[in-house]
Amino acid sequence: MGRFGTVGHGSRLRGQVERPAIPTVGRRVMIAQWFARVSGTGSRRLCVTLALISAALIASACYEAARERLVLDDAAPMSVAIIVHGASGDPFWEEVRAGAEDAARTFDVNLFWRSTPDGSERVRLIDEVVQQGFDVIVVSLSDPDPVAEVVSDALLIGVTVYVINAGDAIGSELGVDSYFGQVETVAGLAVGDRLTEVGATHLLCVKHEERNVALDTRCSRAGQRVGALTELYVDPEGPVGEQVEAAIRADSTIDAVLTMNTLLMSEATDAIDRIRETDTRSIVHAVFELNDLVLDAIENGTVLFAVDQQPYLQGYLPVAYSRLTQYSHRTQGDELADALLQWIAGRGVLLGPGFVDQGNVDRVRSATQRSQTPSGTDEQSTEETE
Repeated sequence: MGRFGTVGHGSRLRGQVERPAIPTVGRRVMIAQWFARVSGTGSRRLCVTLALISAALIASACYEAARERLVLDDAAPMSVAIIVHGASGDPFWEEVRAGAEDAARTFDVNLFWRSTPDGSERVRLIDEVVQQGFDVIVVSLSDPDPVAEVVSDALLIGVTVYVINAGDAIGSELGVDSYFGQVETVAGLAVGDRLTEVGATHLLCVKHEERNVALDTRCSRAGQRVGALTELYVDPEGPVGEQVEAAIRADSTIDAVLTMNTLLMSEATDAIDRIRETDTRSIVHAVFELNDLVLDAIENGTVLFAVDQQPYLQGYLPVAYSRLTQYSHRTQGDELADALLQWIAGRGVLLGPGFVDQGNVDRVRSATQRSQTPSGTDEQSTEETE
């Protein structure tokens, strides 16, 4: 069984604690210190300082130091396959992919990337990369039924498997080696708490993917806190705004809307604005994920808050960690580095939920503008199969 499944982390991830603690800056500092230790001490202070501002800056802050220390001329070849459930062109998954590609360049990793909502296609691709002998496979388990069996088979023959973004609980049960992302139970409960603080009593939760365990968990746990819950599935390519407007008008008690990504946010915001022209009730709107439009909406009060789970690091960290574990012998005797390698192996890295509201939106925007994604002149190592 993989290390992630042997330390009892799964039971904690499944939310047995009534109000689970949200990850703190302390965890970000630990990750930054680890990167600095294994990458070279020269950038340690910079890495830790930036981690206090935003964990999303860790990777870029430590980029050059990691490259100098760990990418060796005689480095053994390493191949990592990332196979996830996102739709083609989804901005969230493009950000995950950007992080993975930057890490692949930094750590000299051969990267295969494929994102498709088709579960049977993901099963085929996982089988294929296992047969091709990839060193590490990274998957999301949004709808684990079709994928769980093939992941279990890969683990049984000794393939290292990490889970990102969705499927922390099922990944733990399968015995995967680590998880990088947010725990949706924690995120949903925290969202519900914030909505109840402003008086929400009936939540409309708008989802864009069917049979997605992560989205279902967000909605159910947020609704658990708010009290009343209506769930609405919409096709992102369809009349999202009209569907949201119709659902709100059909029930006069709905006073909160939660959208699952930035693609749905604008349509839902327009729908709420139309309703306010003839309806005096107060309706608050919260959204998962971040982009400039969401930050603008928070600033002008159209959106109450957004939930961030750092997609760039969801792509970057598993690729970087794959290479760094290969060089773990270099950290022997360094207690902090050794401890953090083991800590990530046993517990994963929780990258959310992080909340952005009017109290911190200026700081988040400023940090985003300062953060520069590492760039290189090398060709991308990402491979696609047709």
